[in-house]
This record gives sequence, C-alpha cells and structure tokens, in this order.
Amino acid sequence: MVTGESWTIQKTTERFLLYNIPWEGYQSFLRILAESAVRLTYHQGTLELMRASFFRERYKVLARRVVDVLTEEREMAIVAIGSTTFNREALEVGVDPDLSYYFSNAGRITDWDHIDLEVDPPPDLTVEIDLTNEARDRIRVFAALKIPEVWRFDGEVLEVLRLQAAGDYQIVPQSKVFSWVSMEGVSRFLRDSSIGDDNQWAKAFRRWVRETILPRVQDERGGE
Repeated sequence: MVTGESWTIQKTTERFLLYNIPWEGYQSFLRILAESAVRLTYHQGTLELMRASFFRERYKVLARRVVDVLTEEREMAIVAIGSTTFNREALEVGVDPDLSYYFSNAGRITDWDHIDLEVDPPPDLTVEIDLTNEARDRIRVFAALKIPEVWRFDGEVLEVLRLQAAGDYQIVPQSKVFSWVSMEGVSRFLRDSSIGDDNQWAKAFRRWVRETILPRVQDERGGE
C-alpha cells in the first residue's frame, strides 16, 4: 500500500516522475489533467506525467492511419478508443495508451460509457510511441492489465510485443491481429513521413497494401 507520506519528483527530457503517490492522488491528477495533452502512467505509487511532443504526436497520427487503412482494406470489425484511460485499483496501475483498439473483444464490453477492466476485457491492441526508450513502467502496466498485443515504435523500428503466459511480453516477428501484414513494411512507412502531406502518405501506404500485401493473402487463400 502506497502511503504518499513523501512525494518526490524527477524530471527527464519529456516527462516528470513522481514517487510515493497514493491511488487517490493518481485519481486527482486524472481529474485535473483530463482535458490536457499530458499522458499519465501509474504503477504502484510511481506516477509518470509525459507531455506531448511534435514527433510523438506525428508518429501517433501516422500509426492511426496505418490501422485505419489495414482494417478498411480487409473490412475488419474494429472499435478505436484512442487514449482512453485504463486502470485497476486492485493492482494499483493505470495508463493512457497512445492508441487502443478492440477487435475480437469488442462484443464483450458491457458498457462503452464506462469500460471497467475489473469485468471487461482489455483492448486487443495498443500502440506505444516510445522515442526516448523510457517506457518500462508503461509496458509493465500494459502487462498488468493483460493487454495481449502492444506495438512499440521508437522512430526507427516497430516492435510487436505479445503477452506470454508468464505475464511478460516477448518481441515477436508478426502481429496476431494483423498476421497477414509485413511489420517491417509498416515500420518502413512509419519511418518515412516525408512522402508528402498526410493524404499522399496514406495513399502510398494503401497502394502498398493493395499491390503487395493483399495479392499475397489471396494467393495463400487460393492454396488452402
């Protein structure tokens, strides 16, 4: 149990770390910063406040368009919930993911106005933009919340982390949600945000999916 008897703070380039924060303190920060661009991560008394940066937001926008194109091209059912806050008091953890998505688990949500991970399943996929390689607490929180798949992009490489039976993540070569997509290809597009404006970038990505990925999927289906 965190008592909050002595709050301490540490500042790094993009974030503040506060220590010995009780659960009630974390909830107060959530209310105060609800309309701000600050993301919060809480892990058993340690509270991280991270400000939005240009490159973080830029990659997040592109990652969102990646998922949009992939699901549109395969006509996949999806519920996107952005940076919705997820927390569990019993575990003393909470997080605001960069992007979150429900796929197969969407039908198991009892009340979309109040997703409660004490009874509802976690998102099937979250996307984490980690340009400073300082997301250890966030990854631990994702694991505690049992989010089955996390995409982590550091500005160069897109890693797919899959939750293991032991409760930790393992880097795997392929997404389970998008098993038909080359993750190296996606990573290449995320690195190259200078093709033109965002619509030109999205058109180039969609063209790659249609001309390179979908024909292979159809060939594999034909061989079944």
